[in-house]
Amino acid sequence: MDAQLKFQLQEAIPILDRTPAVISGLLDDLPEDWTRVNEGADTWSPREVVAHLINGERTDWIPRARIILKQGNYRRFDPFDRFADLKTTRPLKELLEEFDKLRSENVATLRGWNLKEKDMELTGDHPEFGAVTMRQLLATWVVHDLSHIAQITRTMARAYTQAVGPWTAYFRVLQREVRQ
Repeated sequence: MDAQLKFQLQEAIPILDRTPAVISGLLDDLPEDWTRVNEGADTWSPREVVAHLINGERTDWIPRARIILKQGNYRRFDPFDRFADLKTTRPLKELLEEFDKLRSENVATLRGWNLKEKDMELTGDHPEFGAVTMRQLLATWVVHDLSHIAQITRTMARAYTQAVGPWTAYFRVLQREVRQ
């Protein structure tokens, strides 16, 4: 059986806090070919993933958490446009810096709320899923980060699928179907 962790905010925040540095470490100052490579039609390049993460920092995680905390009469989340600004022409270094700044601000906001266990069970209304808890939203934020880090590294690895020749057989990352 796979190991499962119970969501604990104090254990999740370090992941959220480190994500910009991890992504910057992977992408900053690389040749542009590495940051613009994708896995084919309807897939994202590493730089597009960074643009997507910036959009999430602005419009998704903390805005939705605020709706949950407010517990007002209207708890419906705005739909998230996961394709917004993907094709930005801004330099990657600028995108990485903005992501770092926005994430730092959002993590500071999250820490500042000093959420208690009872806050984790408060709900908001997701446009697709219906009622979701604060715990689910914050756990999803962490998994979202980790999945995009994996996506970036997978996309970059697959750029060398042909180059590694027969060793492709030893790398599962090169053998899987493309999934966004």
